[in-house]
Amino acid sequence: MKNILVAIDRKQEAEQLIAKAVEVAKLSKAKLWIIHVTEPDPDDFLAREAGPQYVYDKRSKKRKEEAAIIQEWVEALKKENEVEAEGLLIEGPVIKSLRKITEEHQIDLVVAGHRKKNFLYSLFTANKKKDLVDELNIPLLAVPLDKKHLK
Repeated sequence: MKNILVAIDRKQEAEQLIAKAVEVAKLSKAKLWIIHVTEPDPDDFLAREAGPQYVYDKRSKKRKEEAAIIQEWVEALKKENEVEAEGLLIEGPVIKSLRKITEEHQIDLVVAGHRKKNFLYSLFTANKKKDLVDELNIPLLAVPLDKKHLK
């Protein structure tokens, strides 16, 4: 195993997911890829047709903050855990974007969070982890997320 992708959805989940990925990476001397998929860049011409300027400014600011946070995580991993790491902020549909990254960087394992949902909720929503496994065709490590990290 040479490349492990850590799919971060929420900032609150990152610590727990990265810690689990570091454990696996150290065992196999793999490189970690910290990935967050976000909505399209407001500078994109097509995205600008959808709403007022303040919406674009807010999205752009949020994206820059997310990119900076990812880089902080990467630097901390390199310094504190002596793990090779790289961070990417990608725009677009989650599964399609992750599939592209796994192919481009020859990812061997995806680490993603898992939250327990109630039965009624699951009836009306897609099973993203199943879709992810089906689409990527590589192993997925689903990490149960502690409720205390999601506040």
